[in-house]
Amino acid sequence: MYGKLAFLEMGFSLTLFLLAWMAVRQAQQLRRSGTTARLHRKSRKLLHATCWLTLSAVLVFISIGCMMAVLPSLYWEDRLMLNVPLIGAPLLAIWFTTVPMIRQIWKQTNHPNRVLSKHMKEQMHSRLYILPFQTTALGAVTSFYCTLISPVPYDKLKVTAPLTVYLLVMIALWLHHDGRFHAIRDWLRTRRHQEHIDEDSSKQQTRA
Repeated sequence: MYGKLAFLEMGFSLTLFLLAWMAVRQAQQLRRSGTTARLHRKSRKLLHATCWLTLSAVLVFISIGCMMAVLPSLYWEDRLMLNVPLIGAPLLAIWFTTVPMIRQIWKQTNHPNRVLSKHMKEQMHSRLYILPFQTTALGAVTSFYCTLISPVPYDKLKVTAPLTVYLLVMIALWLHHDGRFHAIRDWLRTRRHQEHIDEDSSKQQTRA
């Protein structure tokens, strides 16, 4: 029984990862829609994609719920403490932050001749359109990997590595959306340029 339920859980987690990754691509294209009609169509597709990935997440939760109903706590308590938050927290972020913003765009672009407000155009560059979907994909693949490599109950040493990678990728995504990487890259470029100038000046002084 455990093997079948674990296989279903991993299958739905992998499906959730693929659907969330597709939603990330659609969210990225939303900013480059161009016309109001295309923006309306793409926002509707992104809402549909959100419903499909939510269904996959619910199936993951149902698989874990079945484990809780028929198996001793040894088989599911680690999943309840780790897998459920990895998938559930980003999903809540999607429904409480991203979906209302997408629905607002979808409603405002219902008429082809309607012009988006300045506030809406600025809002479309918010990290909340993409980051929750990225976090959902990352949480799904981390949950899948933890279940794949670790026995029952979870071996804390084995799951430390994927959780560390999860944390590092999350920090990198946040810095990327926050624009910090651009500032770091500009600082490195300026420093490199200054080093070349100092080196050239040193060579000129040596020749003199």
